[in-house]
Amino acid sequence: MPQLLSWLNVMAGLILFFAMSGISEWIIFASPQAKVFPFFIAILLLLNAVYLALAKGEFWARR
Repeated sequence: MPQLLSWLNVMAGLILFFAMSGISEWIIFASPQAKVFPFFIAILLLLNAVYLALAKGEFWARR
């Protein structure tokens, strides 16, 4: 289960970064100020994915 959550966090973070970049034609975040909140959310999602990937459920196994 942690691996599934890790992959979902990675995909959501990368989609947010892709939406904020100039590569796509999406105009979701028009101004630089509107990109700040999704940037922090994407960073948190990617850090959470790394944590879940490294923890491998050992925290919950100790209970």
